[in-house]
Parts: sequence; structure tokens; C-alpha cells
Amino acid sequence: MVIRAAVSEDLANIAELYVSNHRSTYQGLLSDDYLDALTVSYALEKWEQQLNSADSKILVACQDDSFLGFAAFMPDPDLKQTWYLESLQVAEKARGKGIGTVLIHAGAQIAEQAGFHKMSVCIVRGNNHAADLYKKLGAVHYSFFEDDFCGTVSSSEKLVWHKLPTEQ
Repeated sequence: MVIRAAVSEDLANIAELYVSNHRSTYQGLLSDDYLDALTVSYALEKWEQQLNSADSKILVACQDDSFLGFAAFMPDPDLKQTWYLESLQVAEKARGKGIGTVLIHAGAQIAEQAGFHKMSVCIVRGNNHAADLYKKLGAVHYSFFEDDFCGTVSSSEKLVWHKLPTEQ
């Protein structure tokens, strides 16, 4: 498996995975109206903007010709010296193989090189699979809050790694 910085040729895979994972992961957690309105063209625009942002990093996981997943990072808008895991998406066929963990560790290494001391992530409450992974890697509860997904309000939680989750 190869972990590398995303390039524009990855955007279609990133957008498609983002939409399909959101529709399956958040079924019953976010409104059907929001999930039905989520389009690949919206996701393409979102991830192209992030790919072109100097402050953000998108990492992709690939094996041979297969796109396995991606992780997107940026400075946390609310916490100083904190690197924010904005999105972690692993293809269904590749889950349970440690790809999410490898992407998180790679993002933490980038954070460390950039001088960040902590890392954070926000999850929709009820996304227990994600919460379990982050907590297994050392993240702890920081706060509960209401998030807004294009008019759909969700009960969410912010988790923080007080020590970057780099591979030991």
C-alpha cells in the first residue's frame, strides 16, 4: 500500500468515495434530504478547493490500481496548534485492514513536521465505528456541540489527541 499526497487526478475517486460513504455511514444520523442532495459535483468542488489550499493536506491510500481511501487535514479553526482531521474515508472493500490508522498516522507526521502539537476530529454522534477507532488511537472527548450540514443540524462531538497519534 502507498500513502501519498493527493493530486488532481485523484479528485473523482475522492468525491465518489466521500458521497457514497456519507450516504451509508450517516443513514439515520443525518436527514435523508441532506444525504439525497449530496452530489459528486458538490464533493468535487469541495475537495478541489481543499486540494488547492496551501493550509490543507489530502492524503490518499492506493494499492496497485485500486483507490483505498483518503484523509483530509487542515489547521483546526478553533484550537491553537491543533491539526484537524476533517475527513477520513476508507472504501468499503478495504475496511478493517488498518488503512484508516495508517492515514491518521501519516497525517500526524505531517502535523508534527509543521509544528502542531495536537490533533482533533469531529464526529456525528452515533458514528460509533469512527469514535472507537479514534479513541483506540488515543483521542479523548473534548466537547459536544451542534453541527450544521447544509441546514441539517446534528449532535456532534469533538475529540482531541493531546499527543499526536504518530506510529510508535
